Amino acid sequence: MELELTDRKILNILQVDFPISEHPFLKIAGLIGIGENEVIDRILRLKSGKIIRQISAIFDSHNIGYKSTLAAFKINDSLADSAADIINLHSGVSHNYLRNNKYNIWFTITLPPEYSLEEEIKLLSEKSGAEDYLILPTLKLFKIGVNFDMTGGEDASSFKFFSHDDFKKDSEIKISDFEKLCIRELQKDLEITPEPFKNMSVVLGISQGKLLETVKNFIVEKKMRRFACVLYHQKAGFSHNIMGIWKSDPEEAEKNGKIMSSFKEVSHCYLRPVYPGRWEYNIFTMIHSKSKEEAHNVMGKISSLTGLTDFDALESTKEFKKIRVKYYV
Repeated sequence: MELELTDRKILNILQVDFPISEHPFLKIAGLIGIGENEVIDRILRLKSGKIIRQISAIFDSHNIGYKSTLAAFKINDSLADSAADIINLHSGVSHNYLRNNKYNIWFTITLPPEYSLEEEIKLLSEKSGAEDYLILPTLKLFKIGVNFDMTGGEDASSFKFFSHDDFKKDSEIKISDFEKLCIRELQKDLEITPEPFKNMSVVLGISQGKLLETVKNFIVEKKMRRFACVLYHQKAGFSHNIMGIWKSDPEEAEKNGKIMSSFKEVSHCYLRPVYPGRWEYNIFTMIHSKSKEEAHNVMGKISSLTGLTDFDALESTKEFKKIRVKYYV
């Protein structure tokens, strides 16, 4: 799909600065200098063209009482597809990929607090026939924020992202029944109409003003990372992504994580545990780019700046599952 500069400007705003307003598309129109109807028509075209996947609230699972982890299974290649089918049946699994490593199936799983991540993953390993598996929770979040610069005119500092500093202590996490109801509605794909929050507020039995106030409070309280659009990144021009895995001295991990996070091509950067003799990589980066060469160039720059030479690039060879996590349903 051919994107005009106006489309690209709209996409940047939708990703970073979606207006929390009764008439958000009118505000976007004012920022760009076009009419509200044109903004709506262009967004509808971008959705039908599979550029925009969804526009909705993006909640932080930890800060609203959930827990999640990355897991990797070592599966016989001949059984990978059938194993993935079993893993995908779990409602807590949102992303699942085949990657070029002896641990070849990589997935994320998110669960309510009353469930055990370890027990659920162990059960999935038994059902899928995994020879071995790794549970790789976040020890420290250096960065999470998927922002694709569609105009080429933005630098990394203009994009918003979450880090470990935004995490609440477990004792501070409190979600009311009213907030749970709002979360259920706000995680749905937004209607593309002049007043897109109107029907949500009707369902909740509150005014638009009360709903928008709740959204703003969610953001201030770090329960919501942002209200934004999620793109089909391949269709948007960012056709290549790799999971960079890095072996860092633990004492240097903080410094190295911050360096890696400074790259706008890096959307995720985590410190994760190691398993001596089985898995020694402790920093993970997700890199999105327009080509394989560009992605590996970013890896090379990171290596030069950090001095890390023991690293690898895990490429996704098959996407088994990619959905949004649904909370409190």
